[in-house]
Amino acid sequence: MPNPAVELIHASCDEVAEEAVKWAYKVGFTWPTVLWPDWEAVGLGAYGALAGEMFLVDSNGTLVAETEDEAFAKIDELN
Repeated sequence: MPNPAVELIHASCDEVAEEAVKWAYKVGFTWPTVLWPDWEAVGLGAYGALAGEMFLVDSNGTLVAETEDEAFAKIDELN
């Protein structure tokens, strides 16, 4: 069930939009994708993220969780 308090963003390591979207569609990602060259411009660089990592931030950009388990536990709290 969608949660209006949470929005996932796929921080892709791809540099070509078509490749990133093709991969995201293939694995079932339905949320927005941000390409590697755009990470800094949208603020993702502030978290030191690398491929495969997951961070949860609030609407102010404050880091809330640094692991997948922590992120999903916090999201569950919001439900």
